[in-house]
Amino acid sequence: MAWKRRKGELEKRFLETFRHAFQHARAYNDTLQRAGVSLSDIQGLEDLEKIPILRMSDLVGRQRENPPFGGFETIDVRSVRRIYVNPGFIWQPGEWEHQDTSWAEALAGIGFKSGDRILNTFNYHLWPFAFMLDGAAKMVGSTVVPTGVGNTLMQIRILQMLKVNGYMGTPSFLMTLAQRAEGMGLDLRKDVALERALVAAEMLPESLRGRIEDKLNMAVRQAYGTVFLGCIGYECHYKTGLHVPDNMVVEVVDPNTGKQVEPGATGEIVATNFNASYPMIRMATGDLSSFTQEACPCGRTGPMLKKIIGRIDQAAKVRGTFIHPWQADEVISRHPEVFKYQVVITREDHKDIMTFVIELKEETSRPQILGARIERDIKDLLTVKGVVRIVPRGTIPDQHKKIEDRRSWD
Repeated sequence: MAWKRRKGELEKRFLETFRHAFQHARAYNDTLQRAGVSLSDIQGLEDLEKIPILRMSDLVGRQRENPPFGGFETIDVRSVRRIYVNPGFIWQPGEWEHQDTSWAEALAGIGFKSGDRILNTFNYHLWPFAFMLDGAAKMVGSTVVPTGVGNTLMQIRILQMLKVNGYMGTPSFLMTLAQRAEGMGLDLRKDVALERALVAAEMLPESLRGRIEDKLNMAVRQAYGTVFLGCIGYECHYKTGLHVPDNMVVEVVDPNTGKQVEPGATGEIVATNFNASYPMIRMATGDLSSFTQEACPCGRTGPMLKKIIGRIDQAAKVRGTFIHPWQADEVISRHPEVFKYQVVITREDHKDIMTFVIELKEETSRPQILGARIERDIKDLLTVKGVVRIVPRGTIPDQHKKIEDRRSWD
């Protein structure tokens, strides 16, 4: 589709979503009125910059003031089919009517089709992402085997017995499955039928991609998005960048001003979806990228992001889950013995390690017990395992980052 026609379709859907949100969502009505923005001020995509940026902190704050959904919903909360629980008790409605096609477009772009059998190793417990991909696979006619993460021996047997040819999950868990299969004495190129994978929720270093593709003789392509927005970008066969799906308006902006940067310049990714029940309008991701000016040999004519190159804040994604400073504070607030702490993220053998480095107010005779209690709260509140390392007073520098990401991505 020619870009002029595509842009016209996007503009039409954006205006419908914006006007619906303005009229039916209290949070948007309040935010826009405070910013002095009226319905008549927004006539097209060129007026996007007049709308305030929505950050996750805004969403969380409004949900705490007006639970459960913060007033961003446009429907009666009694009509919600599911309520998802994201880490930090961030609520998300799963509605009956809205169908997000962005992840289905990503699956099709990666090469999934009718008749494929896909192992979905994303967690179905509490969070929405596995359900989103499950529904997307249905849209392209693929069969899903909903395994979630863990129990690698059983998952290898499932791959063999069902001749599963597709994978959805993190790249690190796909490598774990490959290593487990090798440990079982299997010939990965003969005994496992995997052909392609959609990996997400983690960075994908080229070194890891290369190792997986070589071991399993398969294609590994990444998709990028958030549970509140949907898929924001996905790779095709040519790996030239991240294609923006057709049902998403994506901007790259100056995080300080909210103004769009020049084409090719680096800025923060901001996106707007068309979910009529829980619209996210100009939602900031915190991730940095830029639009590429190159055309892709696959023939897609929409915009394309370059790879994700970093974050604007201290939040870090650990094993597919975002960890924010305020969430770490919530863990430590339960333990008055702690004087100072820092979360250090490292990576060994393509696996994330999260360490809470802790200074105590006073020495304790049983530090192991305190460390175990904190580790339990880390798992309960952040849904990701972490280890505690207690260090002498003065080890953690003043004015330190609460979350120090020491990983390297080639």
